[in-house]
Amino acid sequence: MTVSVWLKKANKLLDTCENEISIKNGSKKITMAQATTLNELQHEIGSHHGIRQVTYKEAAQSLKEMIAMVEAGQKTPPLTPG
Repeated sequence: MTVSVWLKKANKLLDTCENEISIKNGSKKITMAQATTLNELQHEIGSHHGIRQVTYKEAAQSLKEMIAMVEAGQKTPPLTPG
């Protein structure tokens, strides 16, 4: 997965989380499909937490932190520039 593809996927999931938070669903658990995507994104940057359904608020916070690290170049392997 390239950096640009990773960022696109992460930002799409973050948008979903922020939308759920905006309609007062922040404490609701993300879907299993969303949890799988979040886990895939974590795995790509070497962060292995296992698949689990967190709340939209927790997922959004995690995504913001991961996006910041990727954009800053702190977390890239095994990503390739793209």
